[in-house]
Amino acid sequence: MEYLTAKWVPPVLAALAELGVADELAEKPCAVEDLAERVGAQPRPLYRLLRAAASVGVFRENADGHFELTETAELLRADVPGSLRSAAMMFGLEPFWSPYAQIVHTARTGEPAFDRIYGKSIYQYLQENPGEAQIFGAAAAGFHGQALAPIVASYDFSKYGEVVDVGGGSGGLLVELLKAYPEMRGVLFELPEVLPAADEVFIANGLQGRVELVAGDFFAEVPPADAYLIKSCVHNFDDERAIELLRVLRRGGAPVLLVETMIPAGNEPHYSKFDDVEMMVIAGGNDRTEVEWAALVAAAGFRPSRVVRCDDRFSLLEAIPA
Repeated sequence: MEYLTAKWVPPVLAALAELGVADELAEKPCAVEDLAERVGAQPRPLYRLLRAAASVGVFRENADGHFELTETAELLRADVPGSLRSAAMMFGLEPFWSPYAQIVHTARTGEPAFDRIYGKSIYQYLQENPGEAQIFGAAAAGFHGQALAPIVASYDFSKYGEVVDVGGGSGGLLVELLKAYPEMRGVLFELPEVLPAADEVFIANGLQGRVELVAGDFFAEVPPADAYLIKSCVHNFDDERAIELLRVLRRGGAPVLLVETMIPAGNEPHYSKFDDVEMMVIAGGNDRTEVEWAALVAAAGFRPSRVVRCDDRFSLLEAIPA
């Protein structure tokens, strides 16, 4: 029953995140009546949501009936490092929820349930729905934010004078890399609609003079580089499309530093095993084992050189042009 009712938690947290409850509790505990007025909710329904969230350690009800933040609830604030507010909101959105009602269709056909429901891919959907795309982008930045420093610390990037971050989103990973290597220059290669937000990130970190923003499609071509860094992009695609992408990088003639989750053997729990199901149902992609990643890059014309574990979720595969 614990497993079956786990579906109750994400929509409760998504609602509280969207209402901005954690931000309103940042200064001090608050009575539900006052909190409801501040976030635009009805007191009784808000109380029931908070009571449920408190039962799993997100928020806490005091003896006087006021609610306060817990260490976990701090992550639902919008203005804290590693915020997961946008991630909580994203997992409550219908496009990331309803495809699971059609998961058997994916099991029988191999087709993403998302495509069956919406008649288009998740990427097409996000292009047509900029509001939800903005939440998705912010969620990705927050969801992966805590891994950025360990990724940079796990590998010696000093031999590369210029690194192209392929599909680097708003530039968080490139910011960490350039801060760690003051002599390095970077290129953020992304879709044109993503670059304005990334530009603000680099300006805020004082790095605009060391970064070039280049718009393009990584299935067509990529800028020249000493190395290509690509994180959490290739798992979005099935083997055929992933190899197509990697072959575009191969034409650049530089090493590829592929940062992805790698599914461990055995029956132990691991983030990647359910992330793989998410990719299968929503996007048609795959998380892969280390052996499968090595075979994939080899099929695209690279020699897998080594794998470095970065943290609990991510590893870096160094692939050299064969």
